[in-house]
This record gives sequence, structure tokens and C-alpha cells, in this order.
Amino acid sequence: MAEGDARIRRFYFFRALTSFSLWIPFWTLWVYKNLDSLFLLTAVDTAFWATMVLVQVPAGLLGDKYGRKTVLFIGEALFAAGVLGFGFSTEFWEFFASNIIWAVGACFIVSGDTPFVYDTLLELDRGRDFTKVMGTANAVMFLMNAAACVIGGIIVSVTDRVELTLIIASLVGLTGSFTVAFLKEPKVPRQFMKSYRAQLGTGVKQVIKSRAIMILVFFQITLQLGTYVMAVFRSVYLKEDLQLDHFQIGLFFAAFAIVGGAVTLSASQIEARLKEKGSLVFMLVALVSSFAIVFLVRSPVAVMTQFLVYMVVGLQSPVINGYIHRLVDSSHRSTIIAIASMLFTLLVVIVELTTGWIASKWGLEESLLVLACAVAPVGAVLLFLWSREVDKFAKSDHRPAAEGPGL
Repeated sequence: MAEGDARIRRFYFFRALTSFSLWIPFWTLWVYKNLDSLFLLTAVDTAFWATMVLVQVPAGLLGDKYGRKTVLFIGEALFAAGVLGFGFSTEFWEFFASNIIWAVGACFIVSGDTPFVYDTLLELDRGRDFTKVMGTANAVMFLMNAAACVIGGIIVSVTDRVELTLIIASLVGLTGSFTVAFLKEPKVPRQFMKSYRAQLGTGVKQVIKSRAIMILVFFQITLQLGTYVMAVFRSVYLKEDLQLDHFQIGLFFAAFAIVGGAVTLSASQIEARLKEKGSLVFMLVALVSSFAIVFLVRSPVAVMTQFLVYMVVGLQSPVINGYIHRLVDSSHRSTIIAIASMLFTLLVVIVELTTGWIASKWGLEESLLVLACAVAPVGAVLLFLWSREVDKFAKSDHRPAAEGPGL
């Protein structure tokens, strides 16, 4: 086995052990069971995103300065601690505080995982393989999620204790965090600025000056807003609106994850067939359509829309992050990802609270329709602008438009 292949496989192993998330179908049900309000559910979750606003960029700066392994270990350990606290929470402020710890961990993970993969591939002179490798890593995550969802459904069905999925998963995740020791820090030139402010300022300038990067960042944020709000409401929707039991919810989540894993595993092939423009159009249309169908079809058949959402989730990370990474130098890769995450978190607090309020007043399906009506025009405008950038680059570089800016 080539040394490079071994390094990539060790990352797959790390991703597998830290992805056994029994809590995925049940964390919102645990909050909803204790607080009995969709608005309070979203309010609890805003603690997560408000923390991300404050911590994501510093975490990205630390990732660029001290290395990817360091932030990955810190992230996974704190993530597990937050999940554990969440499992023992029953009051609003307990959930709120646990979510803060959970979010700090997530910030470090986001700042370490894709930059670690891309820098490793860059060191191995295999940067073009990023979409394929990240797609495989995400597929591993989805498959582990699928197994965990089934087991979580069984645990809750047998014990009738939703919180056990959080408690057990936190212990598995903490154990998995130590496998970061088997990873090798990528050795690529990273000329970190002496000042954190200078490093951040340079990263911000890269985003502002490059229309291609800016458009991709905002398009990814648009997709993430839609898929995340659906993730918050999904379990409550399946249980309260479609009347599924805990075991059925676990099975459906497992099926969703398998579809997401299959799509992300094939992300490079799908992107090669659809090309850049087609891939981005497909993700937007699939997301908006799924929300509209949930509103129009008030029957268990509407559960099929969630497969569309998971297809978007499976594609957007390897495809869009692949485009972004190719446009950014290694010295600022974590910082750029952190800036994108911070922009998302600033918006998700507003969007999630608004949809939570609408869901409490008008209904869950109605809130999703409103979100779809907001996402569609914003996504369409960004796609138009991206198309112009692709065409402009193709004309200037005399290459087919499908290759896109900077590729």
C-alpha cells in the first residue's frame, strides 16, 4: 500500500469512529419532549450558532497556525463533552449551556477536517482527488450514521429513553477523538501571519476580491440554511405530523444516511456528468422542491422528500468545498472556511428563529414553504452570477466553460 493511500485511509478510520452519532434522529425530540415548543427548540439551537459566530474564525486561525491535527482533537473532545451535557439536560438553560460547548467543538472540527484532507492531498501532489477523497470520507460518515440511527432507534424503543442516544454517543465520540494520533500532519507551506488580525484580514480580502469565491460561499450558505432548518424540524415532523414511532424514525434516518452516503461517494462522478453549473442547479432545485412538497403533500408519502434533502447534503460539501479549495492557497484555507462558516452562523440564527416562530404560529409545513420561497430567488441570483463568472473565465482562458474559474 502506498504511504499516501495509508494516510488517507487513516483519516477514513478517524472519520468512522467519530461519526457513530446515535443522537442524530433524537436530539430534537429530546428537547421538544422537555420544552414542548418548536420556537424554544430553535431558541436552544441558536446558542450553538451564536457560539459559532464568536469562535469559528479564531478556531480557523488556530488551525492555520498550529496545524490540523491539533484542532481536530480539541474539536472532537469538546464535541463529545457537549453531547454528553445535552443528554443530561432537561431545562432550557441546561440545553443552552451544553450547546455552547458542543458548538466550540464543532468550530474546531470544521476548521480542521477539509483543510487536513486538502493539504494532505496537496503534499502528495493529488489535489485533484479532493472531491473523490472527501466524497469517500463523507460516505463513511453517512454509513456510520446509518448504523448508529438503527441502533439508536432500537435503544429508544426498548428503553423509552431518548437521552441515552446522546449519552452513549458522547462516550464513543470521545474514544474516537484519540485516533487523531494516527494521522500525520500534512507538510505544506503555510506562511501564517505574525498577527491573527493580519491573517484574518488577508483571508477576508481574498473573499472580497475574488467574486468566484464570494459567490460560492454565499451559494453554499443558502443551501446550508435550507438543509439545516430541515434537519432541526425533521424528527418532530416524522413523529408529530407523520406519526412514526422511534424505531421507524431510526430506520428512515438510516435510509436517508445511506442515500446521502451513496451520493457523496459518487460526488466526483455526478459532478463530472452534470458539470459545475448543472451540479449547483440540481442542488438548489432539489432543496426547494422538497420543501414545497412537504407543504403540498400532507401524508406519510411526503417522507420521500427527505431523500432529496440528503442528496443535497451529500453533494454540497465535496463539490462546493472542492471548488473553493482550488481557489484558495494553503496559508489561508482554514481561515476562508472559518469565514464562510461565520457568515452562515450569522444568518442561521435569524433564519432558524424566524422559521421556529412561524412553525409555532402557523405550522411546521407552512414554515418550510416560507423558507423555500426565500431560498429559491436568492439561490437563482447566485447561480446566475456564478454562471457569468464561469463564462468570463472560459473566454479569457480559452477553455470550456464547464471547467470554471481557477480550475
